[in-house]
Amino acid sequence: MTARRLVIVGLCLALVIAVAAVVFDQLARQGSTASPAPSTSTSSAAGADPSASAAAPGSGSPTSNASEPNPTYGAAEQPSGTKPLEVLPPVTATPTGLPAPSEPAPLLTGVPPAPGTAQGEVVDGWPADILTLPKGTTVGSTSISTSGDIVQLTADGIVGASQSDVLADFRQTLVGRGFWFEDAPAPDGSLAQRFVRGGDTVTVSVSTTGTGSSRFQLLGSIRTAG
Repeated sequence: MTARRLVIVGLCLALVIAVAAVVFDQLARQGSTASPAPSTSTSSAAGADPSASAAAPGSGSPTSNASEPNPTYGAAEQPSGTKPLEVLPPVTATPTGLPAPSEPAPLLTGVPPAPGTAQGEVVDGWPADILTLPKGTTVGSTSISTSGDIVQLTADGIVGASQSDVLADFRQTLVGRGFWFEDAPAPDGSLAQRFVRGGDTVTVSVSTTGTGSSRFQLLGSIRTAG
């Protein structure tokens, strides 16, 4: 009877030991699966591929160009949402400038004067109403020649007045007939002015003589309607 009890007690102890072993084994397995978790998370974060963060949009990586516009887009390659470039239409009309001024009417009308030359006086046919010589002029020579509708006039004379006064006398006559004037090249000690009215030109140069008088030389080209 005693031996049978001992056997039963031994079996109970063995069962308790077996159950305890199973419980401790389960606890050991749970601890082994839970404790490596922080290590795994740390190693994965430490060993992550750096190229993954570089490729992420908005990461600020210098190699990232996901948000930068492509400057090489053509008209057909504009990204969606971008306003297309505006192209001006080609110019079809030829631009024009200001119209050329009309030629003023000729000052000489009727039959052109006959060619001629005179010494010490004004030649016959000289257009005195257009080219009036200064008052008090001592005429040296005058001449008229024609070429088509152009009448060429020359004259030289001496006037007892200053160079500027002689030019002022010609200005008063010619400007009143529609000429404008400008200074012209002249030798040292001389003065010259050019008078222009459309295709009409008159050039007058004035020098000083040894007696203090002024000598003028005139060359004119006047159009005629004859």
